[in-house]
Amino acid sequence: MDRASRKRLARLQKQEARTAAKYEKAKPSVFASVQDKIPDGLRGKLELAFCKGFRLVFEKGDSLIGKTYNAESLRQEYEENEQALSDRVTGRRLRRFAARSRAAVRGGTGIALAEGAVLGVLGVGLPDIPLFLAGLLRGLYRIAQSCGFSCESEGERCYLLLLIAASLSRGEERERLSALADDAAQALDRGGACPLSLDACIDTAAARLADEMLAAKFVQGLPVVGIAGGLQNVPVYRRVTSYAARAYEKRALLRRG
Repeated sequence: MDRASRKRLARLQKQEARTAAKYEKAKPSVFASVQDKIPDGLRGKLELAFCKGFRLVFEKGDSLIGKTYNAESLRQEYEENEQALSDRVTGRRLRRFAARSRAAVRGGTGIALAEGAVLGVLGVGLPDIPLFLAGLLRGLYRIAQSCGFSCESEGERCYLLLLIAASLSRGEERERLSALADDAAQALDRGGACPLSLDACIDTAAARLADEMLAAKFVQGLPVVGIAGGLQNVPVYRRVTSYAARAYEKRALLRRG
């Protein structure tokens, strides 16, 4: 690997370490006070709703998601950036390569905010999950394609789901899931298969989303005041997509190197 790529990779690793440390020290959620009011069994229902939501989007929503952004434009820009890097690798060109994935992170925040706020006002909690997941996956697809990866195969979807789970985890669990994602990436980039099944990866990502959004979804189900719960879509979207943007860029650097 050339010097500029090694420097960029080290910077991404430092960014991830700082982000993980900040997540560990984060203050309790503003919804912590409602934890004892959450009905028994809601977490299980929420996890099941996320599992069904992922399967629904993967089975029926991919074609619709693809119509909401210009995948061909992302592919062409990726190829142009790759050509520039094949001529000469510089820090400036590497940063330009990453710019599109950062744009995907910013671009979906407004969608997550609007969807969560509107449904929160109406008191819609669990039924908004397919919409939230469609917006989240749209952002992740854009990030992946800006780095030269497709999310159409089962293996790539497994990798994407592991990134979601890792981004919403802490401590040893975050390290474990991050390592699983790295192993999956290495296997896929060698032409192999993800070591975990799609069902297992869906379950893992759904469990972490359910833990992270349980209180917010409970509040979101309350008319009018539910807007506060709906707004939780935004930090979750940002956390997942920011983590994925770094992960896909690191993967592209390692594959190129």
